[in-house]
Amino acid sequence: MGLVLLVFVGSAYLTWSIVQGAETKLSVDRQFATANALLQQTKQASDVGSIQAQLASSQAQLREMGFPQQPPSVELVALLVSGAKDSGVELGNLQVTAVEQEKVGSGNYNVMRHRLHVRGSPSQLSGFLGRVERAGFSTLVMNNLSMAIKGSTWEAQVDLYLYSSR
Repeated sequence: MGLVLLVFVGSAYLTWSIVQGAETKLSVDRQFATANALLQQTKQASDVGSIQAQLASSQAQLREMGFPQQPPSVELVALLVSGAKDSGVELGNLQVTAVEQEKVGSGNYNVMRHRLHVRGSPSQLSGFLGRVERAGFSTLVMNNLSMAIKGSTWEAQVDLYLYSSR
């Protein structure tokens, strides 16, 4: 009987030890899963900060690429002179206004207006204005175009707006 009792107590102790080991393992697994989840959240938070920094940098570069710091006024005048020569039009009066501030959407920009007068045939004027439009000034806006016959030639007046970042 003593031997049976000893085997029974030993068996109960082993069972209890196995159950305790399983509970300990389960507790460690839960703690590991919690720590792993916290680590992933930390990585994601770090990634979000990194992504936000990259986004801010990209937006700044995009503004720089799209809107130069200074209006390329000299380059525009050079284009007007060479375009007039190549198209056969005659440049008339060119009035340039001082840089003004303008709000577009949520951004504030500097804008410089060039009022241009040119003379030539309709096809020459069209060619000239097409050259100016396709010249690659991404912030150039042509506005207020008017054309009239003056004697045997046509005269065009157009406002050219150059935008730049503030």
